[in-house]
Amino acid sequence: MTLTTDISYHGEKKQHSFFEGWYLKHQIDQHTYAFIPGISIEKNGSKHPFIQIIHDESSHMLHFDESEFFAEEDRFDVRIGNNTFSEEGISLDIQDEEENLSISGQITYGPFSPIQRSKFSPSIMGPFSYLSFMECYHGILSMGHSLQGSLNLNQQVIDFSSGTGYIEKDWGTSFPKAYIWSQSNEFQQPDVQFFFSLADIPFVGFEFLGLICVLNLAGKEYRIATYNGGKVESITREKDQLVIRLRQKNLELKIAVDSQAGHDLMAPSQGEMNRIIRENANTTINIRLVEGDKQLFEGEGRMAGFEEVGQVSSFKY
Repeated sequence: MTLTTDISYHGEKKQHSFFEGWYLKHQIDQHTYAFIPGISIEKNGSKHPFIQIIHDESSHMLHFDESEFFAEEDRFDVRIGNNTFSEEGISLDIQDEEENLSISGQITYGPFSPIQRSKFSPSIMGPFSYLSFMECYHGILSMGHSLQGSLNLNQQVIDFSSGTGYIEKDWGTSFPKAYIWSQSNEFQQPDVQFFFSLADIPFVGFEFLGLICVLNLAGKEYRIATYNGGKVESITREKDQLVIRLRQKNLELKIAVDSQAGHDLMAPSQGEMNRIIRENANTTINIRLVEGDKQLFEGEGRMAGFEEVGQVSSFKY
């Protein structure tokens, strides 16, 4: 079995029907700025580097020539045009008249907050990390880190020096046909970080509902996942919230996210960025974790990301 590590770049030898993208989120003063560098490889082998940008109020898709893309194979270091994205931070030089967009500047990253890793679970995918035929792989590089530096966005200087970052990535052939995703690391309580994803996963001729969820509380990780026996008890709509209830042994987690529609993003299907999804990059999420009869946490996460595509499995909501 081959380990599909989330640190590496996987596209160097791919010839067709492949994508890889990194999601770098930056939060400051109640605002979110996310940059998604990536590359898609179509069925005919043509390669298309891109950078997507999503803010509270807008989203943008920027296209580049194949020759403008470079990625290190054994570490997170991606360069597209005059823009660099790496473990150390980002450096941007974007001038796009068609998108009416000008961004320049640098942001450096503090130490990453990684998820727990083991031989059984070398990435957030758990033992599925060892399989080479999954439609889509997911990785979390940092649940949270500090930011330093500033960007000049359309003549407005934004200082990120007291902000917070988050980084994840995806690669494979296609995004799941139906999924829910949410993330926040801005809670009133210190040292709280949250990630959740639920998707219909094709697997050797059938489908299963894949759940991965991490809640970090002051350095202690609570992970609810399919490969740990985690289950979805219900998905309902209550006013403007999507409410998801999870259970794993004696852990119960309630997730209630404000589910207003967001902005358009392009997503991959068979390697081509031809599918439109919508992401709200700055919403609110409420979380309650109970272990047996004891409540371990209850709090509101701000500047949360949220995507809802289709309806997963047999749930109606």
